Amino acid sequence: MALVTPTTSFEPIESILYASTIAKGLMAALDLGIFGHLAQGEKSAGELAAATGTLPDRLGALLDLLAARGILEKTAAGYANSPAAAEYLVPGRPLYQGRAMALNMQYFEPLERNLTEALRREDGARHEADAAWAMEEVMEGTAGHAQSGGLVRVTRLVSGLPGFAAMRTMADVGGNHGEFTMALLDANPNLTGVIFDLPHVAPLSEARCRARGYGDRVAATAFDLRTDSLGQDAFDLALASHVLYGVAEDLECSVGTMAKALRPGGWMVSHHFAPGGRDAASEAGQELLTRLAGYPTHFLPLEAIEGAMARQGLGQFVVEATAPPLGGGLIVAGKKR
Repeated sequence: MALVTPTTSFEPIESILYASTIAKGLMAALDLGIFGHLAQGEKSAGELAAATGTLPDRLGALLDLLAARGILEKTAAGYANSPAAAEYLVPGRPLYQGRAMALNMQYFEPLERNLTEALRREDGARHEADAAWAMEEVMEGTAGHAQSGGLVRVTRLVSGLPGFAAMRTMADVGGNHGEFTMALLDANPNLTGVIFDLPHVAPLSEARCRARGYGDRVAATAFDLRTDSLGQDAFDLALASHVLYGVAEDLECSVGTMAKALRPGGWMVSHHFAPGGRDAASEAGQELLTRLAGYPTHFLPLEAIEGAMARQGLGQFVVEATAPPLGGGLIVAGKKR
């Protein structure tokens, strides 16, 4: 038998297979309440196994995997939450991301079932994805993700726009959970908001805001940016957070719908992911999941959104790119001339 000597390393390819275990391991740790237990103090693998009803040797391997990825820290006593885990993975903490992560994992299902078939099959993925926005776990997961950085950044930028204090009406296009509306209403006590979202989403959006004490200051209206109008000269502010990517195939028309709804001097604000905001592999993975869900893309370049806004009569642009540690994409604001 002739031996063939390798000229390259197989390790970078093989490592991808092992790397795929981290997502499932992380979700298993959330399900077991590992991060909540460690919020009470450092614990050994045995103590955590006893608390979670798992086998110590198997749980220890999972804990070592999480520690190798910087999610946990190994200590003399055993394991502790990393600073990021303490902030984002402990239930009950203000920035807990467990529900948002569970939402993201739902989009991995086509990969696990049969990615090859999903790449070939024409299906109703977009319809299914749109329908899911009205599910409570999806709405709360999306709200949690906004709180991981995007909500703070958008609220700060918008409340700093010239004339914000004089604004009285805002349109939150695709506002879903209403967190952006509620945060901006907190920043301007004279502002009222209308959430425009799909017919099966809008009633839940309004109920969620009312349950949080915003009463008559927030209303929600059935709306589809692909087909409907927001009216003309009706709002001082029009916001779209992680919405315009869904109409990327007809971005000009959708931006025009929002611009038309603004009064002269009003502001349109787009908050979305842009290419180059994250590492290339993460962006490529997110784009694959987005297209499997039936959406055209998840990334809009600055020149595309700013160009469309300029052609629709907006100018005096204010732009803020992703600023670690408060991620959440690109924010572009334009004032109606």
